[in-house]
Amino acid sequence: VCVMGPTLKGLKQVRRLITDCFNNIHPIYHIKELMIRRELEKDPELKDQNWDRFLPHFKKRNVQRKKAKDAKKKKAKSTDVFRPQQTPR
Repeated sequence: VCVMGPTLKGLKQVRRLITDCFNNIHPIYHIKELMIRRELEKDPELKDQNWDRFLPHFKKRNVQRKKAKDAKKKKAKSTDVFRPQQTPR
């Protein structure tokens, strides 16, 4: 991945986004956070306050997959190697 930018801060944010993509975390989570941070930087009243209450907190979910039930077991085929005998005409 190639990234160009004027500030080291922006490059660090992009690096964190890309490494989390490699760790199977969707980039929309970081993009939403960056958009909210940009809006909070514009507000002079909130500039020196803690922004944790405004930033989203995403929970990790370990979703278990359902196992396929093998209620209908297949009948065992005969293990004959040779073809069946030819029937007379």
